[in-house]
Amino acid sequence: MNFSHLRFAATVASTGSFTAAATRCCVTQPTLSNGIAQLEQLLGGRLFVRTTRRVSLTTFGERTLPLIGAVLDAQEVLLQEAQKALRLDLGEIRIGASPLISAPLLGLMLESFRQRHPGINVILRQMNMHDLERMLAEGNLDFIFTIADARTGSWVAAPLYEEPLCYVPRGATWSSGERPNFVHFKEVAEETYVMLPNVCGLARSTRALFRQHRRKLRIYPGEAMSYQVLEEWAVLGMGAAILPRSKLTTTGQTAVPILDKAGQEVTISFEARWQRTASASHLRELAEHLRSVDATQIPELSLAEPWTHHREGSAPGVS
Repeated sequence: MNFSHLRFAATVASTGSFTAAATRCCVTQPTLSNGIAQLEQLLGGRLFVRTTRRVSLTTFGERTLPLIGAVLDAQEVLLQEAQKALRLDLGEIRIGASPLISAPLLGLMLESFRQRHPGINVILRQMNMHDLERMLAEGNLDFIFTIADARTGSWVAAPLYEEPLCYVPRGATWSSGERPNFVHFKEVAEETYVMLPNVCGLARSTRALFRQHRRKLRIYPGEAMSYQVLEEWAVLGMGAAILPRSKLTTTGQTAVPILDKAGQEVTISFEARWQRTASASHLRELAEHLRSVDATQIPELSLAEPWTHHREGSAPGVS
């Protein structure tokens, strides 16, 4: 039985047209018509009634098409499982990462694993949060690195690292003329903020910060498309910005950490997640590595800045 012929029939049934089905299947119409004729001969009955105005299923076709769909679904499952088995045999690990993750730190964390397991092929993909969670749930990713979330559901989670969220003042200027060591959230809560689309998690974290302090977030009506543009727009005076320290560019010399109502630095936390059912040995190896790694002990990259540690009441006001 030819799977292409089954696909031809399913496509004709869904489009109601031999012409449209041929286009969708990337074949000529005679090829598609001949394929369906061979399938009908094999099955012993006609699937379609074709007139000059429309194509419809015969009674036999109505009974048979669900079975054809089931065979095609089974073929897709077979191909997916075969690819999965092949990846397991080859020791391949697929990781999806949020753009908000510090790329240098992520690289160093994975490099130590790859050095210990040179036979394991690590494939890294960057994508938005929605796609990360969807692809992990569908089994198209083995691990995801994203913003920490208490709602792990059926996933296992391990903390990766956390870093301060920093405030970039509108116009990159301070009322005192000099950059302070830090700023209290209450001092900047009334500012208007330039935002990114809610795809990487930064917008979600910023909104959560304002909800935590029971303050309304005032948003600039435009929308930046990158961390660099977000910072540049703040410097241009379109609004203030909030960014993780690792995403600040050289113009971030005006940015400072934010202190919450308890006087502690506001941070953003990241974690790794994977399916509880992950049982292959190389997946367990990476899971154990992620549980044991301590980002603060990686000497090649420190998220700390040489800013003076804060003391209550020592920050100048914000313009």
